[in-house]
Amino acid sequence: MKDSTVYKDIQQAQLAIGWKTFGVTDKRKYAATVIDGILGRGMSSRLFQEVREKRGLSYDISSRMQFFQDAGMFVISAGLDPAKREDALRVIEREVKKLCEKRVSAAELKRTKDFLCGNFRLSHERVTSKMFFNGAMMLAFGRLVSTAEQVEAVRAVTAADVQATAKAIFRKSNRSISWVLPKKI
Repeated sequence: MKDSTVYKDIQQAQLAIGWKTFGVTDKRKYAATVIDGILGRGMSSRLFQEVREKRGLSYDISSRMQFFQDAGMFVISAGLDPAKREDALRVIEREVKKLCEKRVSAAELKRTKDFLCGNFRLSHERVTSKMFFNGAMMLAFGRLVSTAEQVEAVRAVTAADVQATAKAIFRKSNRSISWVLPKKI
């Protein structure tokens, strides 16, 4: 996949690392959702803690998993001090590699699943969120998928599922890196 760099009149470097993944009907989507939670969803995520809190290498960092009918994408994005961008990229790559090589602990897995299921349930308290979800499920599966079914599928994800899915997602052949950097003086 192709990497790119664009220079603009900005102060902060912007990074997006993306991996092409599988579609919404793939059973691994639940493990991928848990991976998203572990790596970059919230202030207790690995990337937020390692890149921002411990090392001060980013202003903002997060991840996002998005599924489409026949493909998907996993994206890590960050706002960085341009002088620290290479260090930040190394730490991000190390965290992704750790997820592929070492199984997540039972405590971290439970904490992440609790976080995801709680957020999922809260999002369904808003009528518009519930309707968008129902529409997406009808388009993808031809039926309504209940909140309970989604929560149960996330709860069923194991540490082995997370590791196997991380290995499937985070292949260099599926990765693209995009930078938006301050104009050179």
